[in-house]
Amino acid sequence: MVIRTIRPMAKNFQIEKLADEFGQYELYLKCESHLHERRTTPHLLANLCGRDAKLIDVARRLRCSVCGQKKCTARAVPTAPPRGYKSH
Repeated sequence: MVIRTIRPMAKNFQIEKLADEFGQYELYLKCESHLHERRTTPHLLANLCGRDAKLIDVARRLRCSVCGQKKCTARAVPTAPPRGYKSH
């Protein structure tokens, strides 16, 4: 018997621009110098950089709010539907 507690990721989930997947994902921003991590939505960054901005270019522009260095990486994660959600 196999118990799965983590839902598998979508196989074709790939984000290049902030407008991909209609913005229905979360971004995890991580500072490489001291591993500070923050979660945000692509809609917030799209207001600053534009919806057609590439995720790699946006990550290069970001500055860590703790140490102030520009060594950020961005990782996109699909949002999970709320508990009890039924699509029918």
